[in-house]
Amino acid sequence: MKNFKHILILTVSCIFIISCKNEKDKSTIETIEETSKEVASVFDDSKYILNNKFPLGDVRRYGIYPDSIHPTTHPYTKNTRLTTVLDLSENHGVELTFPKGYYKKNLVIKGRKNININFENAEFAGMIQVYENDSIPSENIVFKGNVVSYAGFLVRKSHDLEIENLSIKSNLEKNIYGLRSKGAIVDAGSEDIKINKLVIEDLGSGSDKYKFNGAALSIQGWNNNPVNVQIKDIHILSSDRHGMYITGKDHLIGNVVIDKFGVGSSKGMSGMQDADKGEEKEFKALWVNRCYNSFIENITINEKDSKGKYTAYFDQGSKTKPFTIGTFKVINDNPSISVLKAPNTGVIVEIEE
Repeated sequence: MKNFKHILILTVSCIFIISCKNEKDKSTIETIEETSKEVASVFDDSKYILNNKFPLGDVRRYGIYPDSIHPTTHPYTKNTRLTTVLDLSENHGVELTFPKGYYKKNLVIKGRKNININFENAEFAGMIQVYENDSIPSENIVFKGNVVSYAGFLVRKSHDLEIENLSIKSNLEKNIYGLRSKGAIVDAGSEDIKINKLVIEDLGSGSDKYKFNGAALSIQGWNNNPVNVQIKDIHILSSDRHGMYITGKDHLIGNVVIDKFGVGSSKGMSGMQDADKGEEKEFKALWVNRCYNSFIENITINEKDSKGKYTAYFDQGSKTKPFTIGTFKVINDNPSISVLKAPNTGVIVEIEE
């Protein structure tokens, strides 16, 4: 009887071990199958590759190189090389990488969605533009890393755009048009725009070529003003005209520094959207006009080398849907530059220094 019990226990143990092994083998097989499916699902970009030294998504893999001149057309797709890589990102979920260096071109995203780009300190000679195509908006666009434009930035009739760090600089030699910066414009129909850090080193003026240069940063759009623009940090080093012009609603701005404004010319300048004619020529560091339920946490304005007429213009608004400024600070105060307030302004300043 004792032997029988030993045999029974041994048999049950063997069955248990075999069962566990089978389950483990089954689990291993399922894992291998899942891994195989994942590997199989990786996009095959072989028909786009021009240099296989570089990994998937690196634009050099598809014939776009910084600091060099290369043919515009992709030999396989017959589209431009930039169009080709944007197609890869939009249609196949490929995150693009622009390595550090200077790209003598515009970056235009027109009527596209689900574009992801990682910029490794990439510099563009032309404009960075995100806008609509035949009434189809651009949407779900993500810019990671650091990107520079020597011309300017525009977003229009698009939504869900996220930018990590954007710098706009002036350099006549590096600018594709041989001009100074046009600044940053968040234009009509823009919604849910998020920028971590925006630096604008210069806004140009002086001729008709700068006709539409209104402010270093313009958030505008007559009859279709931007909604929910969120910018954590803004630094405007110098603007020939206005520093920051803001309209729309539901905006959230963190820290703003304006070092110099109104140091240029109004020659050839067009009017500002939603503003009365002639007001565009009276330069301000901050101009808030028809902007509702919005907030700037802190703003610092340096008047030392500024030549504008007003430190700020708190233009038309609504007291029931206010534009609130947490801290409004002026340094190197110039007594000839003042704050102008419209009778029906909706601007509330909580702390003034």
